[in-house]
Amino acid sequence: MDMLWPVELVGDGLRNLVRHKLRTALTMLGVLCGVAAVIAMLAIGEGAQRTVLQEISALGLRNVILTSVQPPDGAAEAPSPRHGLQMFRYGLTEADVNMIRGVCPSSKLSVAHLVKDKVYAHGKRVDAQVLGVDAAYFQLFSTRLLRGRLLSTLDESQRHQVVVVSRRVDADLRRSGVVDDGFIRIGWQHFRLVGVVDLKIPGGDRFIFMPYHVARSRFGTTTVQSEAGSIKSTRTEVGQVVIQVATEREVPGTAMLVERILETHHKVSDVSLSVPLDLLRSKQHTQRILSLVLVSIAAISLLVGGIGIMNIMLAIVTERIPEIGLRRALGARRRDIMIQFMIETVTLSSVGGILGCIVGAAAVPIASHWLEWRGIVTAQSIILALVVSWVVGVVFGLAPAARAARMDPVTALRHE
Repeated sequence: MDMLWPVELVGDGLRNLVRHKLRTALTMLGVLCGVAAVIAMLAIGEGAQRTVLQEISALGLRNVILTSVQPPDGAAEAPSPRHGLQMFRYGLTEADVNMIRGVCPSSKLSVAHLVKDKVYAHGKRVDAQVLGVDAAYFQLFSTRLLRGRLLSTLDESQRHQVVVVSRRVDADLRRSGVVDDGFIRIGWQHFRLVGVVDLKIPGGDRFIFMPYHVARSRFGTTTVQSEAGSIKSTRTEVGQVVIQVATEREVPGTAMLVERILETHHKVSDVSLSVPLDLLRSKQHTQRILSLVLVSIAAISLLVGGIGIMNIMLAIVTERIPEIGLRRALGARRRDIMIQFMIETVTLSSVGGILGCIVGAAAVPIASHWLEWRGIVTAQSIILALVVSWVVGVVFGLAPAARAARMDPVTALRHE
């Protein structure tokens, strides 16, 4: 029989809780809300983190990406104007590419040419950036072929006027009436659409890709604009350079070396350096802080719920003083009284925690739809919430249980 006393105490504690259903439900409500908030917050934080990390990883964690950017007016290199012509030059140059090849001989390197002409489909303007790339360019990123084919070395050598477009550009083209093997106009040149890719690169996801040498030969490196009676000409030799090293450990050193080369040969900020690995680590750090803040906010609800449990249990102890006195008079030890009330408190918080997990998991799809951000409920978050709810019951149940255990039997029996 001595081995059965814990089971008897558990059964007795549950009967006491069921006897007052409304009070028990209201007491568990605080823990339920707190645990549900913890589950929902962690799920939204986890979903946000995975989405961001996937987007950054798609850029290639072994890549160092250089992109030519137009500096503010007047900051680019400009020879003295003659006959109303102003020539501005900015961005990466062939000399830069050769130096990078020299200092990074073991790295893969791909060069892209930026085409500044506008894109049209059936007379309608299409919002897209045009890049001339080689066939190896797609291998440096997380590329998924949706339809058709990628650019090939044959397209490059034969100067085929073909293009591959990103998924979002393809949607715009289809709305304009362009289907597979259809034609689009870039500047005054017509190109045949041969493939659609899902590809994430710096600058967005609205890109059109054509063979590199086709872009150089058909569109050149100089763009001429006429403004207020003067002619403004801008020249960009290289639009983008992608350097892929062998391992992630080589990324910081390569990025630092390339940055020094750019600082030496470029007096203005006309080149943007992007390191996806650094961006990934920065985002991971930010997400950890965000998750900690979200959990801290949700923990306040658990704290309030724990205080509610303690207050109710103190009231229950006062209500059951004669019962406590009778149990002590019949031989119950202080430890037995303390365990009895601890069981009731932990049961309250644990049941509230289980219900909170169910409510929180059910609320995640609703919150994801409302926030337009995917939420992911993990096993770790559920275990954490249940453990925390149990700890809340233990911590906030100690004071009422200790008060009940310290009561003098004679005084308790006299209490009315």
